[in-house]
Amino acid sequence: MKATNSRQFSSVAARTLKVVGIILILSALLDCIVLSLPGETSDILNRGWQLAAATQIVDRGIIPLMGIALLMTGFWVDTSTGVSIERQNIWLDLRFWALLVSSFLGLIYLCLVPLHLNNTRLELKEALVQVDREAGQAEGQLEAQIKSDQFKAQIEQLKSQRRSQIAALLQDEGKMAQALKSPEVPKELKAVLQESKNDPKALDKFLEQQAQELPNQARKEIQTRKQQKEKELRTRSRNSSLQTGISSLLLAIGYITVGWTGLRSMGIPRFGRHKS
Repeated sequence: MKATNSRQFSSVAARTLKVVGIILILSALLDCIVLSLPGETSDILNRGWQLAAATQIVDRGIIPLMGIALLMTGFWVDTSTGVSIERQNIWLDLRFWALLVSSFLGLIYLCLVPLHLNNTRLELKEALVQVDREAGQAEGQLEAQIKSDQFKAQIEQLKSQRRSQIAALLQDEGKMAQALKSPEVPKELKAVLQESKNDPKALDKFLEQQAQELPNQARKEIQTRKQQKEKELRTRSRNSSLQTGISSLLLAIGYITVGWTGLRSMGIPRFGRHKS
């Protein structure tokens, strides 16, 4: 009686594993197909679509593998409990199709590795060219602005404002003492405040020097922003290459190992040839 119940339970467990495995395989494959469909046929050649599709397919790649593992485990449970599996036409054997799908997916993920790496490399190259172009345009606009009368007027206005602020400090000994002690005040300004007591022209020299350095500071800001963008792009490209590329390679190894090993164990060393 106990043996009968145990066999019935094993039969239910095996059937459950098979059903869940099939559902996982079909739902994951359908999900990948739907999510990776291009909006238009021409998008297939679009690098952005290829990168997005590869990422989505790799992110969901483990689910069909789990489904295949559950399906094969279900057949193993049947065999281990003494349930005989009828020898039928290989094309009607569910295990054969599952292992064939596994081998096919392995080849797909293997092909995705160089494709994705090449796409990320080309995308990075184009992005760096775009950043360099934008930086060049910004520098051109800056040089044109520097030569304009409006820029010169803004510089003179800025010099006048700073001269008034520093003059106010020089006239108020209390505020000047606080400024000299404050860590927020630049050392260059503190030196000018001290020199201005003995040399009235020190303030004019300082303001003139600051005015001359403004264009260089603007150029440095453009280069700094350019370098930051390039660093972000390189980091993003490297992370995408490593994450998606390595994951795709691991999935390829897993699928090919399961598929080809399983087909050989079924006596199918070559497609279409069945051992008698």
